[in-house]
Amino acid sequence: MKYIFIPIIFFLSLLCNAQSISISGNVKDILTNSPLENSKVQIKNLQNGFVDLVFSDAAGNWQYNIATAVVNEIQYLPTSIEVMQNFPNPFNPSTKISFLIPADNNVTIQIHNILGELVDMKNTFLSKGNYVVDWFSKGGAGVYFYTITYSNQSITKKMIQLDGGNGIGLGEIRSGISNNYNSAKSLESINVEIVVTKFSYAADTTSATIVGGEIFTSQLQTIHNKYTLIDLHNDVLEVMVDDTTYHLAELHNYNHTDIPRLQIGGVDIQFFSIWVSPTNYTNYYQQALVMRDLFFSELAANTSTISQATTMQQALNLNNQNKIAAVIGVEGGHHIEESLAKLDTFYNAGMRYLTITWNNSVSWAISAADSRTLTQGLNSFGRQVIKKLDSLGVIIDVSHTGIKTIQDILQETSNPIVATHSGARAIKNHTRNLYDWQIQDIANSGGVIGIVFYPPFLTNSPNATISDVIAHIDHIVNLVGPDHVAIGSDFDGIGTNVVLGLEDTSKFPDLTLALLEHGYTELEVAKFLGGNFRRVFEQVCKN
Repeated sequence: MKYIFIPIIFFLSLLCNAQSISISGNVKDILTNSPLENSKVQIKNLQNGFVDLVFSDAAGNWQYNIATAVVNEIQYLPTSIEVMQNFPNPFNPSTKISFLIPADNNVTIQIHNILGELVDMKNTFLSKGNYVVDWFSKGGAGVYFYTITYSNQSITKKMIQLDGGNGIGLGEIRSGISNNYNSAKSLESINVEIVVTKFSYAADTTSATIVGGEIFTSQLQTIHNKYTLIDLHNDVLEVMVDDTTYHLAELHNYNHTDIPRLQIGGVDIQFFSIWVSPTNYTNYYQQALVMRDLFFSELAANTSTISQATTMQQALNLNNQNKIAAVIGVEGGHHIEESLAKLDTFYNAGMRYLTITWNNSVSWAISAADSRTLTQGLNSFGRQVIKKLDSLGVIIDVSHTGIKTIQDILQETSNPIVATHSGARAIKNHTRNLYDWQIQDIANSGGVIGIVFYPPFLTNSPNATISDVIAHIDHIVNLVGPDHVAIGSDFDGIGTNVVLGLEDTSKFPDLTLALLEHGYTELEVAKFLGGNFRRVFEQVCKN
């Protein structure tokens, strides 16, 4: 075994023109204030275009040394090599080694372990300037030494590798961020752009003029929380009618919805469904008014956290006050009891979408569950209802609605239509889902399909996962593009049969993360979460 002696060289140059300035920072989650490890910090020198990057450590801290040149009174180029301390240090699984050479020459980089054994080496010819080389853990954990040799000068520094690794060792030597040498001009500051990113977080960009010692604090926002989340369908009002002790203010460990879990889930706009069971009641309209009053009662009891909205702009204004925007949707034409006046009452209460039918047909419209779904649609009164909805500015929802009825609706309305809580029938053949040509019709109208979270509508398997939800999204995107997907969970309308990973309203962030991991872009995910439905909301309900 070969051993070598590693000299530790200290030097002082009173007239040395080359120096480095150091900047540092900290990265945290804007919501939790927790440090974010392995955030990528990209530093770009705006004066010469050089780009380099470092990563934050477990405490969210990062540091970077930028080589510069300051011309003294004698005005000559520096003659000494400068080697910066690696960062991070200690490290796992990689670290960066930065160095500066004042003139073109051969440079050798050697890495030795504590026994003096040579672990890795690179030798190359470099032009004058600042350089960075990555070290990827190679060998066992412990103390290592890196030596940079330039001309007849060598500098050795110690670094600590926390864990063993089988990495490549020394990476590619690349240009770092530095100011070009200038024998006639004093360079005292550097203009930089710092971009901090982490997977599933939105980028944070800062431009600054630095002279050394600056500390940059970055608070990253998750992509989920950056964009408006609109859930098109929630049935918790039905739960509260049946259980008068259940209220939105308290955090529960049963059912799916309450204000604390909506807040955890990042829900910005929630459509609350008024639905009266046609099998349990006959006075649909009166019972719907009971649910309307319950909705108002819950909002009155929680004025600091949730309020009603009837337009997109109202909803956004509430969100800016850190409130959830609550919107009424009425699920099923049976609630108007063949009365346009009763339809007006619901509108005046804040209804901004009407689901044309539930599973039960009405005299003026046929449901998807009806054997007549292919042959019968709207009658003359049904066509009046559609025109009335258009004139009021109420969105038409065709989830549950029959095939011929949807075709008739598209002939009558001049507005985009939506399916607030449905899936793709090509993935799961169920009457509650939509054929491809129906999806295309809805897309052609400018509308959206809110993907439902009810397992029997998603898969033939006993259990459904987030991947099954994404499969329906994939199908629609492949069919009509990313502009026609929305979210329509149907929470508290699906009993205890939930998607694994989407058990209640607090779990929406996990869907966003899964969509990003699946390969969807930040912009596409933003559309799915609420951007697409916002287009419909604004067009139909105005502002």
